[in-house]
Amino acid sequence: MKKKLLILFVMILCLSACTKKEKEEEKASFDLGGNTYYNSVDNYGHEDHSKVWFGKDGSFVFTDSYTDGYNELSGKWELNENVCTLDVEEGNKETVSKIIFEVLDKDTLKLRTSLSGSRSEDLFSTIEVKGSSVTPKEETTPVTPEDPKTDTKEEDKKDEKKEEKKDDTSAVTPAEKIPCTGITSLYRNYWSYENERNWDLEIRPVPENTTDKISFKSSDENVVKVDDQGRASAVAPGKATITATCGDQKLTVNYEVRSKTAAASAATYKAKIKDVNDAYQPSVSFDPTGSFVFTENVYAGLAQIKGTYKIEDGRYYCTVTDNSQMLGFAGQDVKQIVFKVVDEKTIKLKTDLCMSTNGVLFYIAD
Repeated sequence: MKKKLLILFVMILCLSACTKKEKEEEKASFDLGGNTYYNSVDNYGHEDHSKVWFGKDGSFVFTDSYTDGYNELSGKWELNENVCTLDVEEGNKETVSKIIFEVLDKDTLKLRTSLSGSRSEDLFSTIEVKGSSVTPKEETTPVTPEDPKTDTKEEDKKDEKKEEKKDDTSAVTPAEKIPCTGITSLYRNYWSYENERNWDLEIRPVPENTTDKISFKSSDENVVKVDDQGRASAVAPGKATITATCGDQKLTVNYEVRSKTAAASAATYKAKIKDVNDAYQPSVSFDPTGSFVFTENVYAGLAQIKGTYKIEDGRYYCTVTDNSQMLGFAGQDVKQIVFKVVDEKTIKLKTDLCMSTNGVLFYIAD
């Protein structure tokens, strides 16, 4: 009896060890190194979608699309069971330091971090994506053997019978429905235009070949009108919200229409540059009269750049008339400073100066 119990105990241990080994092998079966995964959706309509490459040495390069192009992030990756963590070390990451992917299988990843063009829940696949078409991996098509020679008259009779059967069939196969899974906007959630301007809203359904129809509606047609094709017209100064609907998906974008002659209301924006004390952060003030003052950090204190500005197509175009305090520092030859409107409280610098460089965000002062 004891001998039988001993044999049973040994068998249980062996079975447990085998099961554990299978699980360990399953966990280690994800080999990401050396592969490139492509995003199946581009939220900005670019031809080349976002992609991530995993090096066998533990390094990665993530190319993420955004409004004007692409950001390249790089660093180290680590896989723990089916969760892959990317530690961002270099690139225009702004506030992103980690990127998380869930490994669904060896060819498919699901993003768990919202970036710029890539959003949480986006799928990345080893299948290369171009535009709205998907090019699968090459597969060899088997060669169909030639049919043996048959009597032509017999073949004609068979074809006639097939045609008769087709004619008798009254049922029509309905077209495949492709539901809308999302709606994207090139202009984020805020944009401004002068009155009497027309523009394309750049609002697109995802996927673009969806069979659901997209429609547009303005909250105030006295400010902004919009047609069925997504073309907007700025009617008069004011604010309006455009709502796009496609299937059960909705997206709203806020627009402000400004008068051609009136300048923007007074506002002051301040940067938040790392390792710079709050009192020495660069800032820019826009006056209702159409003038601006840019206070720049020049490593030896603060210096001012002055001039006039105008707003066109969601950008502040600042013409410099006085940059005498910048002599001897980077930016002394600048003639124009450009800011892009991100939303109602944020603008992005598009010009290189001294401490302030292209891409630095300025936030409206409380």
